[in-house]
This record gives sequence, C-alpha cells and structure tokens, in this order.
Amino acid sequence: MKSIKFFLCLLFSSSSFAATQYVSDNLSIYMHSGPSLEYRIIGTIEVGTAVSTLKYNSKTKFMQVKSSTGRVGWVKSGEIQEQPPAKSLLPELQKKYQESQDKLKTINDDNKQALTESEQAIIDKDSLIAQLDSEKRALRDTIADLEERNMELDLLQSTKDERIKMEWLMYGGSVLFFGLLIGLIIPFLPRRKKRTDNW
Repeated sequence: MKSIKFFLCLLFSSSSFAATQYVSDNLSIYMHSGPSLEYRIIGTIEVGTAVSTLKYNSKTKFMQVKSSTGRVGWVKSGEIQEQPPAKSLLPELQKKYQESQDKLKTINDDNKQALTESEQAIIDKDSLIAQLDSEKRALRDTIADLEERNMELDLLQSTKDERIKMEWLMYGGSVLFFGLLIGLIIPFLPRRKKRTDNW
C-alpha cells in the first residue's frame, strides 16, 4: 500500500510529463497476518474479489477476511465495502448497454421498415387514385361519345321516319293522282263498235 501511495505521489508531483494520466482500476490490497500494518504481508486481494468477513478489530480498524480460495488474513476495513466496486460492475453495465444499443437498433430498423412500408403504401395509394381518375375520365369521355352518338342515331331515326312518311304520302298521292287521271281520261276514250255479223 505504501508503494501505491508513493507511486501516486510521484505521479502527481512529476511535472516532466505533459500527458494526462489516469489511475488504473486494476489495484489490489495487501492481506496481513495480523490486525495491523506491522504484521507481515501474506498476499494480495484483487479489486472486486468477494471475501467473507470473520472478525473486526476496532482498535486498529482491521477486518479479518477469508477469500474464496480459503486464505485467511487481515485487511484495512476501509478497503472493503458492501457494494461491488465499479470495476466488477463495468462488464455487466457494458453488457446491458450493448443490449440496449441492440434493442435500440432493432427498434430503429423496425421504424425504418414501417416508415418505408407506409411511404410505399402512400405511393401505391396515390398511383391507384391516379389510375382511377384516368379510368374515370376515360369512362366520362366514352359516355359523352355514346350520348352524342345516341343523339345522332335518334336524329337519323326521326329523319328516317319522316322520310318514310313523306315517301308513303307521295306514293299515295301519286296513286291517287294517276287514279283520278285515268278515271277522267277513260270516259273520253273512243269506244270500239261492236261488229254485227248478219248472216
């Protein structure tokens, strides 16, 4: 621990380096054989390692702990905490962040696809409306042509009827005229005398 403090003091007191430095999170704490710094160091415990607490020395503020490997020793109580450190939480947070990003990407992709489909549906609808309008105009023109043709046919039919009536009238008048003429002429025609043969 003293070497870590010395390293940090050396790092912050040095002015020969202009680059920004960050303290690494990969730190470890020393495990002592007794409840103070005067006892020898028997090992280290990496940051984020779970330990079981056994005894607490209120005088030196040291806690006796047991590591997952079964090693028992004493560490400063201020160097352990109930909540996991940020280093151990980081992978889980990164995983959750990546899952959130993946979900967000999926939602964005779904929204883009839905928007594309909606735009295509609008385009198809506009195209269908334009097609129906074109067909409507064509039918309207066809109806107008048929109505005009029907009027022409009605006019022709009416003219034909009048012409037929006129022809029959003229035919009847001609027959009557010639009949009267013949009726007037016949009485004036010379009659042949009957031959009388007397034997």
